[in-house]
Amino acid sequence: MKEQETIRVTKDDGSVVDADVLLYFTLKESGKDYVIYTLNEQDDKGLITVYTSLVVKDSDGYHLEKVENDEEWTKIKDVMRTVIKENKE
Repeated sequence: MKEQETIRVTKDDGSVVDADVLLYFTLKESGKDYVIYTLNEQDDKGLITVYTSLVVKDSDGYHLEKVENDEEWTKIKDVMRTVIKENKE
């Protein structure tokens, strides 16, 4: 079994936590890099919550930014649907 890759994420309250990386990908249309990760939190239906962030390279390495563009979100959801579909087959 492959070891789960983790990243350090700063939450909105300023706390830093380790997150399990589910997927890194680049959108062909924009050339931007994204990461889908989880803190292994469950919602009220018992499903694991996942997060998606834009990965931005800067002089200190990399940082994550919120995805706020609706067009980007649509393309990210398409990637997620494709990955889920491929994993079911």
